[in-house]
Amino acid sequence: MRRRRRPSRSRFRSLIWGGLILLVSLGFQAWKQVQKQQNAVEPRSGKAAKVFEVMIGAELVEDRNNDGDSFKIRYRGKVHEMRLYFVDCPEKRRHSYNGDRLHEQGEYFGGLSEARTVAIGQQAQAFTRQWLQERPFTIYTKWQGVFGSGRHYAFVMLPDGEDLSAKLVREGLARIHTTGTILPNGRTVDSYEKELRQLESEARTAHRGGWGF
Repeated sequence: MRRRRRPSRSRFRSLIWGGLILLVSLGFQAWKQVQKQQNAVEPRSGKAAKVFEVMIGAELVEDRNNDGDSFKIRYRGKVHEMRLYFVDCPEKRRHSYNGDRLHEQGEYFGGLSEARTVAIGQQAQAFTRQWLQERPFTIYTKWQGVFGSGRHYAFVMLPDGEDLSAKLVREGLARIHTTGTILPNGRTVDSYEKELRQLESEARTAHRGGWGF
């Protein structure tokens, strides 16, 4: 009867090292995943943020310049001015320099008069104020600046799980316009824009907001 050959020492050491390398590799991948999750809520540092900062417990700051898509908030003792991703609400009043913009906004909603466009902008301002005054909200921002205006793009998530941009489109108070980005949950720009288009179609059919002509 032939005796079974035992693995050589060199082969045994190779198996051990291979196993150790595999464990190290798996551990490194797990560590990277943990770091990724932690970075998603990492506070703002001195460097430009590449991930979303999550701002829980922010409060709306009353300001005459607040409108439907831009507003000031206070967070940890500091005041910031945020600007919603993906949407643009009509202007809330006429200025000497915003006539062209008002006309463009009115045309988007099917040719509203300037007065009607401003009225929709004022409704959007009141809508946003009501939601942010009466309910807690969470802000997600990458501190992406808005054309050197001192404002920063952001998503505003509300208690029911929907963000403010979607709510404004749903009510016919904003057009789908301006900068977009991948959402905090990883959802793509195209996917989110598709949802907004559907909400806009429903608002148009129901004659809500700017579509109610």
